[in-house]
Amino acid sequence: MHTPEITAEMLVRYDRPGPRYTSYPTVPEWLETFFAVDFRRALYRASKETSQPLSLYCHIPFCERRCAYCGCNTIVGAGDDAMDRYIDHIRAEMSLAAEYLKDRCEVTQCHWGGGTPTRLSLRQMTALFAGITSLYSIHRDAEIALETNPNTVTEEQIRHLRALGFNRISFGVQDLAPEVQRAIGRNQDAEGIRKMTDFCRELGFSGINMDLIYGLPLQQMAAWEKTMEGILAMRPDRVALYSYAHLPQRFEHQRILDKLPRPDTAEKYALFAFARRVLLEAGYRAIGMDHFAVPEDELALSLEAGTLNRNFMGYTVSQAPDQIGFGLSAISEIGGCYSQNQKAMPLYEQALRKGEFPVDRGMTLSSDDLIRRWTIRRLMCSFVLDHKEASELFQVDSLAYFEEEHKLLKAYEDEGMILLGAYRWQVTPLGMPFIRNICMIFDAYLGTEGKTLFSRTI
Repeated sequence: MHTPEITAEMLVRYDRPGPRYTSYPTVPEWLETFFAVDFRRALYRASKETSQPLSLYCHIPFCERRCAYCGCNTIVGAGDDAMDRYIDHIRAEMSLAAEYLKDRCEVTQCHWGGGTPTRLSLRQMTALFAGITSLYSIHRDAEIALETNPNTVTEEQIRHLRALGFNRISFGVQDLAPEVQRAIGRNQDAEGIRKMTDFCRELGFSGINMDLIYGLPLQQMAAWEKTMEGILAMRPDRVALYSYAHLPQRFEHQRILDKLPRPDTAEKYALFAFARRVLLEAGYRAIGMDHFAVPEDELALSLEAGTLNRNFMGYTVSQAPDQIGFGLSAISEIGGCYSQNQKAMPLYEQALRKGEFPVDRGMTLSSDDLIRRWTIRRLMCSFVLDHKEASELFQVDSLAYFEEEHKLLKAYEDEGMILLGAYRWQVTPLGMPFIRNICMIFDAYLGTEGKTLFSRTI
């Protein structure tokens, strides 16, 4: 069947601010009236699910310097003493949570993100990991992963992390073009990344991922083609292809990029479409809206098995129903709620010195939230909504429940983006690049306003 062409007019029409749906409801909807006592209740509820494993996330906010494009919560220039204190605080936070989870402590996924986790010294890495293993039981087949900058991480650090038990790694490559790297504050070369990738493979790391960003200042197709050629020559197990979110109203340091030209909507989509095409031609499987994996990788196998999941760590094979986040601004999804830690270090430390969870905001999910979260995740992971499955899982008539959404989706069906079958709604290849727009139909919080807090959907 011929797939209709995505036109420039279509791109402009559907390019709008919208969530990436790593959560539902999304973070802007969470409440400052969600307190530590609410989080304790969520932990208590979660503690009763003793047969279910956990997923742990540790946020390491430290970086040597702040990259101009970054939208993460980072701290630049911290010394060893400050990082030692931070690790002590994370360990204290983990201990508080472990008091509620004594009968539910098996971990099948552990992830260190940042920031740059490898900004820590070997001693600090050991102390943090020992804090985890002293309180939680790491499953022998657990996915233990971290993010790092391929330009600053050392072979000594990689070797040490592997000895601790880490078996997955993600490199923040973003782009190989020198002029783009200079603009965004990076300095790395393809040969160095290749050597580090090969070294990780030799040590037994799997699921090696490379993050790329399209839509950055100064990106042009000719240089982007060379970037993709270089990435394919290294053949990472996974590639994450992210759209650059230029939000200078939220991230002041991005304002330095305002004076540089960025690809317009059509040019930006062309960068994504080219990368997607060459990855698929090279044998990668498309995973959700922006990830790719070699056929033998766990993500691809999980997609085939219908077990692919999505949370704040992106697409994941982990089926742990609850995730606990430790550290500055870290997010937990546990016991039917979301909870986010304080973003400012003084407030984070103050709460822990009092022996309290450092909660900044959160939300207890309603039954409607749970139904819509599941629906959006199914669409984001498999591009399918099976109404029979939804009706059985939530004991509702899913078709009747989404009667209004069905009416709104007719416009997308007329465009050829979705097939609205009797019991199965299937996003088409034409609709896949617009999956965020389609999922917004199911978002009860968006209304008709649109949210400028979100990145653009194209």
